[in-house]
Amino acid sequence: MASSSSDGVTARPTSAVTNIQSWDEFTEHFVISDSKLVVLVFMAPWSEPWKLMRPVVETMARQLRSSASGEVCALSVDRFNTLGRLLRVEALPTFVLVKKRRAVGRVVGVNREELQASVNKHLAPASSAQSIVDIAAAT
Repeated sequence: MASSSSDGVTARPTSAVTNIQSWDEFTEHFVISDSKLVVLVFMAPWSEPWKLMRPVVETMARQLRSSASGEVCALSVDRFNTLGRLLRVEALPTFVLVKKRRAVGRVVGVNREELQASVNKHLAPASSAQSIVDIAAAT
């Protein structure tokens, strides 16, 4: 029997950010970087800077997903501390942009403009100045 949406319960929207929970999941998404940009977000749910950036990251993730040009993956520094050390994560949030299995960019902290510029730089062909991601107005 199908459930009715008129029962007064509003479904919570699904996050566009992929929450990585295991090394297998990380490996799966890392391999995706062969064909598109993967933005790894090292965060902690308790981090105030992460709370400030989360709406911006959600907007970016939706835009990347809808254009099929990339994806955003959140990794808890508590769970992935070894990977965080390897990638020199020293502040939260840290955004590591991965393309073709290589780190091609990094943005640290609450910096919307730098994040947008870096993502667009690694998405667009060298001859194009077109912005694919526009997160400046996200709140």
